[in-house]
Amino acid sequence: MPRPKSGKSSESTGHSSPTFLAFIAIAAVGGVATAGFLFRQTIIDSVNNTRDLVFTTAGLGVIPISLWFGALVLALVFRRSALSQFNMWLAAAALVFATVGGLAFFRPFDGTLGWFTGYGYSTLGGSVGDAIIGSPNWVGALRVSALLVLAGAIALPVLALDVGRIIGQGFILGYLSALMGVRSLFSRRQASEPAELPPIAESPVRTSFSIDGYGSDANSYSGWEDDRDDSLDSNEDPAPVTSFSSLHQDSEESSHSSRTVFTVPDGWSSSNGDRDSSRIGHDDFQSDPDPVPAPAFASASLEANPEADFGSNAGDILPDLPEQSVHVVPQATPTLTAQSTPEEPSTARKFLSRLTGAGLMWQRPGIEMLRQAPEMPISSEELKDTAETITQTLGEYGVEVEVGHVRPGPTVTMYGLVPGWIRRTRMVKQLNKDGTPLRDESGRQINKREEQKTRVKVDSILAREKDLALALRTPSIRIETPAMGKSLVGIEVPNPNPSLVTLRNVMESREFQKLRKDAHLPVALGRGSGGEAVSFDLARMPHLLVAGATGSGKSVCLNAIVSCIITEKTPVEARLLLVDPKRVELTPYNGIPHLMAPVVVETDTVVGYLKGLIREMFDRYRQMEEVGVRNIEAYNKRMPDNMPYLCVVIDELADLMMTASFDIEQSLCRLAQLGRATGIHLIIATQRPSVDVLTGLIKANFPSRISFGVTSQVDSRTILDTAGADKLLGRGDMLYLPLDASKPARVQSVFIGDDEIGDIVDFWKQTPWPPLRDVDLLGGEELDEDGNVQADDTPDRDDMFNKALELAQSHRKLSTSLLQRRLRIGYPRAARLMDQLEEEGIVGPSDGSKSRDVIINQT
Repeated sequence: MPRPKSGKSSESTGHSSPTFLAFIAIAAVGGVATAGFLFRQTIIDSVNNTRDLVFTTAGLGVIPISLWFGALVLALVFRRSALSQFNMWLAAAALVFATVGGLAFFRPFDGTLGWFTGYGYSTLGGSVGDAIIGSPNWVGALRVSALLVLAGAIALPVLALDVGRIIGQGFILGYLSALMGVRSLFSRRQASEPAELPPIAESPVRTSFSIDGYGSDANSYSGWEDDRDDSLDSNEDPAPVTSFSSLHQDSEESSHSSRTVFTVPDGWSSSNGDRDSSRIGHDDFQSDPDPVPAPAFASASLEANPEADFGSNAGDILPDLPEQSVHVVPQATPTLTAQSTPEEPSTARKFLSRLTGAGLMWQRPGIEMLRQAPEMPISSEELKDTAETITQTLGEYGVEVEVGHVRPGPTVTMYGLVPGWIRRTRMVKQLNKDGTPLRDESGRQINKREEQKTRVKVDSILAREKDLALALRTPSIRIETPAMGKSLVGIEVPNPNPSLVTLRNVMESREFQKLRKDAHLPVALGRGSGGEAVSFDLARMPHLLVAGATGSGKSVCLNAIVSCIITEKTPVEARLLLVDPKRVELTPYNGIPHLMAPVVVETDTVVGYLKGLIREMFDRYRQMEEVGVRNIEAYNKRMPDNMPYLCVVIDELADLMMTASFDIEQSLCRLAQLGRATGIHLIIATQRPSVDVLTGLIKANFPSRISFGVTSQVDSRTILDTAGADKLLGRGDMLYLPLDASKPARVQSVFIGDDEIGDIVDFWKQTPWPPLRDVDLLGGEELDEDGNVQADDTPDRDDMFNKALELAQSHRKLSTSLLQRRLRIGYPRAARLMDQLEEEGIVGPSDGSKSRDVIINQT
């Protein structure tokens, strides 16, 4: 009885277990499907971000890398014995890296392959391939070839050793053959040259003279002039050849700056044994109590004395000489040498200097010097409450909207609104097929209620701006349309707890890392209203105009831009000219090697520095004309001596315009118009964006602009040509209008502290400086409007002074209005010209509104 019962229980359990597992599986699949549907946008964004990250990192090279890892996993799971061939796996890895490096040479911008590169943002090899090949193409080709050779050597080590041995033997054989050929060539040349001594009296300067193997036939002479006296071939008078007195006289006639030193073989010593020297110099040809005879260093003298005995006594072969002082010092090598040539710099030193000049040996400051602040995102409950408040407030005024998308940022959160419908109802008569109205049983006409819908106008949402600000308890809101690249009306609402955006956070972002690969002057600006990192390349802008009231964050933004440039670029790549009339904002950068001059704080000297930049600009144009290039990028690619980019940062333009408005405006406009091709870029800031400071010429040449909080809508329209800057929150909240944008975008500027600036400046001060390219801004001549050198040496004199002088010479009386009409200039400049004419004594003093007498014509 118990056993059947037990079997029945077991059977029932076996039948119920698969059903329970199937139920769990269905529930799990349903849960996953529901979660995927609810979070589909997040999943899609994550997949897209992962795809972009993979393709940016490895590009199309992810295919060979995945194949290699897949093979390794399969070997680990199914066939571990394959792992014993360690060399094959290493060879395959080297082959994979060579493939990825080869793909990095290609950067398609469209088509199917362009999808793998982000349509030109990276190469087919990604950042891994770029790291493998490096920057020059020929270096990358060598690296890829080396990887291929390494892969073959690892896969077939025996064959690689044999090939290496053959190559080494061939190299050694070639080296020995070349060496033997050179030696035989020199030996043949020495044997073919006659060993005859030129006349000493006709060659006052000797460079070197050597005797190898005295008493043998192997005598060599070098450094003597080719012209020889034919009298040496005869046996008439050999004394002038062997006499040191004639040599001494010639040496006195020659320059005393060179010292000729003679060396004679061992064994030639004085008769009394007091001296034993083979070194004879000009200083030795003085009176000496123990004169020693000197040998005849020529075969000509031997031919002139055929009876000379070549015995053991060295004095037997020496002719009688006048008594001269000769110091004989023993020396191992019998060589006659002269003053040595100056030592040339070694190849290693030249290579080291070249690397230093190219900026390859500079060490940049690390990102660890910058501070990183934690983000404080807004909670989902706060986002939901704000969205409900917006919808309810607009609904109370008869404006139907729906929050379609929310994009939180560090300072403000943008809510994308979808305009709803305006619904109206009316009564419509019901008609029969023949067009007659329908009637009920009582004979009354039947009507039907019909609803009509029209889309809500955007103007009706804009009209409720103040009502929304009141409902959201915020001073001001900003409405943008369209927003987020969609058909949405964007409302920017300030966050209750804004987050701090640091320079390090933006520099570590993926957007900035993409930019810095190809940018010449990358700058981290901040984060947008949606939290995205915002950065730009100053070399493409090409100039930037910054405006904002006091305390809005303008000076902090300038410090962040300068710090980002000196962190990313070495002094070989970028140089700076900082102008700070306030003396406290940019002066901490004094002492870094990037500065072309100390921070300019005197407004009277700014015009001179700007004129120096104009001279430098035209000098660069002349250099480009000689090379045959159009811009600085092409020049640096062609020439080994790179031309650095020059950045001019002016903290307060209004103060400079009050000092010399005409000269400042003219210099800035000339630099802005012509400086882009030569690598000169301007960043100008002012806290008073009025029309007398930001003139029409300045605004026309500065298309890229940044506006922080300003006091009025008029100032906002002056700097941005649109309203909105007067509603900013301050503390780094700004509107950014780049060159390629039609309307400004809201950005929270990065923050950098004084301690971070001090760390970066201390790093550059402690870095050893190699010689840098000199940029002289104050040592040249003044240029006229055509870029030519002015004849006038007075730097403060107006360019129109010579024309005004000609006009004064042709009139007896001169007035300011006459200068205005004839020279076509404004009243301030005409009055300044009149003052200069009075200082030079050309016109008389002022007499009210009357014309002045021209004194130069009266004399």
